[in-house]
Amino acid sequence: MVSTEAKQTETVIETEPVVQTETETQSETDGARFVLDLSKNLSARGDRIAEFVCPESGYVTAQGCCFDGECWVVAFNRFDQNGEECTLLCKYDPEGKLVGTSDGPLYLEHANNISYLPEEEAYYVTSCQGTIRECWDGYSIVDKDTLEVLEKGTLDAPFFAMAYCPERQAYASGRWSGEILDFWDRQRHITLTRDVKVSGTLSQGVFATQDYVFFVRSSRTLPVNGVDVYFHQELRVYDWNGDWLTDIPLELQGDAESESVNIVDGEMYVTSNQGGSALLYRVVFTESE
Repeated sequence: MVSTEAKQTETVIETEPVVQTETETQSETDGARFVLDLSKNLSARGDRIAEFVCPESGYVTAQGCCFDGECWVVAFNRFDQNGEECTLLCKYDPEGKLVGTSDGPLYLEHANNISYLPEEEAYYVTSCQGTIRECWDGYSIVDKDTLEVLEKGTLDAPFFAMAYCPERQAYASGRWSGEILDFWDRQRHITLTRDVKVSGTLSQGVFATQDYVFFVRSSRTLPVNGVDVYFHQELRVYDWNGDWLTDIPLELQGDAESESVNIVDGEMYVTSNQGGSALLYRVVFTESE
């Protein structure tokens, strides 16, 4: 594991564009392929570039988020009169301007992670948990344009977050505290299960490229003046065999709680939960001594 106490140099590690062939599809959203030199001892920071503000005041947490090639879609959650968690899906342009919302709340059981399914022009929303019924194995498919739920279902294993990779036409997910990884085919049948070392951080979102599977994770202190203060974020990186490659400590301005990780045009982005808004950060990698 990369030490969070390692001294950082001023060397910025630029992600390296890779020219793709005409037969390759691009989950990294119509741009350069994301490449990192994982042989180096890396740290990362998030530079805040936008804020996605929920248009309705009753929604108190920001959860899953993804980019569909045109817009960002963010899940904002609240509890209804029966104590069940419900979600308002909101779409924003790249500058953070609201362009649309779902027609009222959707019941997406926490909506912990969102992936884009380009073949279906839909969002794949993985639940993580449920307040009325357990839903650790649940997913929803939501139409990109109408934000209507097209399908709800459950799978053969639980997962806190699950991501789709168009290049591989496959999914990757993590169970519980991250001690088990599952890999799935396009029909969402498990093809590989791996036991891995638990990191000790809180399970958040996941993004899958043709080369890597990135989990963003966080941990927190005890409440300070009634507010939970998040002091440590990390990116945990695996390959498609389930082999651990590295952990990269991630610093977010204001010790925010990381929620989702995305790669767009060869750049990595992370969002954080600010209650009624989500902050968008561009991730910059540095080499540590």
